[in-house]
Amino acid sequence: MKYWPLFKELILATSAILLLLFAMYSSTGNSPPVVVVESDSMMNDPDGEIGAIDAGDLILVHAPESRKIITYAEAMERSIGSKIYESHGLPGDVIVYDKNGEDRTPIIHRAIIYARANFTETPDRVNSTCENGTFDSFQIDKNDSIKGTCVITWDVAGTEVRNSTKISWDFTEYKCDLTDNGAHAQYLRIIDWSPKHEGYLTLGDNNNCNVDQGGAATNFTTGGGLSDGSGNRVEAVTSEWVEGIAGAEIPWFGSVKLMTLGATTDSSPGTSYVPSKTWFSLTATVFVLLISPVFLEGLVNKFLQRSPEMISYSNESMKNINEKLEESE
Repeated sequence: MKYWPLFKELILATSAILLLLFAMYSSTGNSPPVVVVESDSMMNDPDGEIGAIDAGDLILVHAPESRKIITYAEAMERSIGSKIYESHGLPGDVIVYDKNGEDRTPIIHRAIIYARANFTETPDRVNSTCENGTFDSFQIDKNDSIKGTCVITWDVAGTEVRNSTKISWDFTEYKCDLTDNGAHAQYLRIIDWSPKHEGYLTLGDNNNCNVDQGGAATNFTTGGGLSDGSGNRVEAVTSEWVEGIAGAEIPWFGSVKLMTLGATTDSSPGTSYVPSKTWFSLTATVFVLLISPVFLEGLVNKFLQRSPEMISYSNESMKNINEKLEESE
């Protein structure tokens, strides 16, 4: 049984890991309950900061049905004097979604607005086309209760956009600098956007107002946005494509996974975007975690030795030893 101590340690380590995973799943209601951040698109500081989403962080991901997603627009709509709801450094929730529903590395960006259909019409069911508006293949038509409808007008919660054929709204409080591309805009602007279907318009905090849906949402005053694996532009993020809502941050520890993966051209940038200070913080944290049990053990032993029970036990032991010595004499 000389291998029993090693086997026992292995069981304890495995049990601890499983218990941790179960705890995270119970907390988030999502599987997987955590994602590793690979890029710098959500960084608020080049050196990284706790509270924001940096490359190399682990982010707990809550199930999308666990609560309502609050967009940036809705968070900013709060009345004067009330506390603005923030998540990871800015107003509104950060969501994790699949680009156009593809099964690849998901995107973790902030939900800016949600385009919701107002007035709809039944489409041509033979060709799945619309004489007016745009064909939304995800919605149930209000007239014939079949999936797929023609959206004529839109509403956007958190703004004054109601029953509008196109979505335009200025977020003057969301500062950026787009002078390089000739737009000369100093804040985020949604201009004449006509989504193909209901969904979220999303943006990385570090992307200088270049929304994921590209120029189609900003009258081409910003960059091209994101593309899926087939080269198609990312559309409005439907609820079906949302994997979860970004929750608590576990800083730095995701860098270990990125380091083991390495940089690849088609899947992962490796540690390319991990802030340099992350490595110092990670090393210091690991050192503290490894050395702390030694100090804790010493403190616990000192505390126990001073307890009445231990003092009584020690006195009783000394008394027994003295009695045995007297008997031996």
